[in-house]
Amino acid sequence: MKTYRLPLLLITFAFAFASSALAQSLFVTNRYSNNVAVIDSSTNQVLTEILVGSFPIRVAMTPSRLKAFVSNAESANISVIDTVARTNTATIPVSRVPGESAVTPDGGRLFVVHQSGGRNGCPVDVINTATNAVITTVYLPGNWLKDILFTPDGRYAYIANQAVGEVDVIDTATYQQTNIPTAAGSRRLCISPAADRVYCANYDGNSVSVINTATKQLIATIPVGQRPRAIAITPNGKEVYTADVISGTVSVINTSTLSVIATIPTGQYPWELVITADGTKAFVSNTYSDTVSAISTATHTVIATLPTGHNPFTMLASPDDMKLYVCNATDTTVTVIDIPSLTVSDTIANVGSAPFDLAFGP
Repeated sequence: MKTYRLPLLLITFAFAFASSALAQSLFVTNRYSNNVAVIDSSTNQVLTEILVGSFPIRVAMTPSRLKAFVSNAESANISVIDTVARTNTATIPVSRVPGESAVTPDGGRLFVVHQSGGRNGCPVDVINTATNAVITTVYLPGNWLKDILFTPDGRYAYIANQAVGEVDVIDTATYQQTNIPTAAGSRRLCISPAADRVYCANYDGNSVSVINTATKQLIATIPVGQRPRAIAITPNGKEVYTADVISGTVSVINTSTLSVIATIPTGQYPWELVITADGTKAFVSNTYSDTVSAISTATHTVIATLPTGHNPFTMLASPDDMKLYVCNATDTTVTVIDIPSLTVSDTIANVGSAPFDLAFGP
């Protein structure tokens, strides 16, 4: 009997461990509740709520997912969350109106961009993720910064400067900056899989700027629909998608010809855009239609329109590409979409007031 029972026991424990490893928690910022909800992604149940600062709008994870940093726009600070203990462990004072943030690929520093500037320009606070200390503050032109991403090697941070209409590049070793004029309202960024180009959606310029990351020079400006905001690139790097807010369309750019090859009607006020990891689908949140459009990247057509809560906003696909979570920005719910079947599988109630951003923890 011992010959058979021991392996069976080991198999049982291995299966249980694998299942728990696959189960991940989802952290959701709630602007009017001043908290972060923690959701079990295997059951879609709210596990707990963590109090943070005033008007939390953005959340960023370390690569290990053991720490989360929450930008509290109205209290001018960053809440530090232990994602395992699910507790708020520290509050870091920063400049006014912290917004988007990103952790360097090595996990060592957090860069926080701000949506308010002063005489010196608009600040980017750089924080040591181990000590929670502000290392330095880099000032960029203007008074409104919107998006940030790093090159994969972590050497450069690219920032969309909406107020000035440029993309600013910070050398993360020296903190020196390069300013690249684009078009009006530089809003959102994406980077090619090869990291040789950065694409910027220009909200007021109705265009997409293409930047060569080797030379840090603008190489093309591509007209798209009205008020492009969200931008994403397919995993193979062949196409860039923009959500054109006022046009109610998605523009598809061929990255070889740097031209628009398709314009896809969606719902009203398409705001956020997510492309699946396998590159077969793009999802667009239609804020004024209370829907999400699912687009086939092969045919450039809408293949499903899915109902959500009020004003769907930020979206995030699960790491296994099976679920899409949608924050409904003017109610208290998160909509869960089953990606393979293109159906709404769940609505998570009582998440908090005005859920806004989300990130996966451990």
